[in-house]
Amino acid sequence: MKENIVWGRILIEELKKVRELHRNFEGILPRIGNEKSILEEAYQTINEEIRLISQIADNGFKIGKDFENTVKETLRLMIQMKGMIEEAMLNTEDLNKFQFSIKKIIQFNRNYDYLITENLNSMITYAEFIGLIKEGGIPSSILEKISNVEKIFERFEALIKFLKYLYHRPSDVFKVEFSIRKLNEMGLKWIEIWHLEKETGISRDEIVDILDGLALIGVIERMERGGESVYRLRDLGED
Repeated sequence: MKENIVWGRILIEELKKVRELHRNFEGILPRIGNEKSILEEAYQTINEEIRLISQIADNGFKIGKDFENTVKETLRLMIQMKGMIEEAMLNTEDLNKFQFSIKKIIQFNRNYDYLITENLNSMITYAEFIGLIKEGGIPSSILEKISNVEKIFERFEALIKFLKYLYHRPSDVFKVEFSIRKLNEMGLKWIEIWHLEKETGISRDEIVDILDGLALIGVIERMERGGESVYRLRDLGED
């Protein structure tokens, strides 16, 4: 247990180091077409980012599947950016090719910076939360509501998934909540998932993720009926 806590603290520091390197990289990037030495500095910086993220990727499974997948996605994007910088370095003697390579890097970076920053912030938050749990830093009032650590992990992972839907696909969250509300108002007190598939056109797995999140934040309530989960708006009334 103690070793895991120490490893978690090291992980957080390494992630923060990568985040700082990425900020440095973004500070260098607007000037990479000016001098060869600046391009080389950008290359060295992203190489160090990749080295650190590769080490983190080797142990990402210890935190959780979502964390591991985010690390892999971050590493893939960094390797893609590194390849573009290498291409620019090979074309420094041909002005037209060099300018084209720089343009590709700048265009790619419009999404790259946002994605890397979001991924790193998510990973740091995730690692800090897991570390807090392992060190016993969660208030007892919360722990009393959760029977074991496994449930904490499950609920936290469900919340992370839900936040991603809220951020990237808020319309899907609205569709699911609106459909439950509409069906409840039509007299159907408990809603099955197939109802929501039919109403929204969203896949079953995605609906389940959204429902888990809505239940966690108290918008809807869930119960088991005939081996299946059914849902309704909270405080709708008695059955």
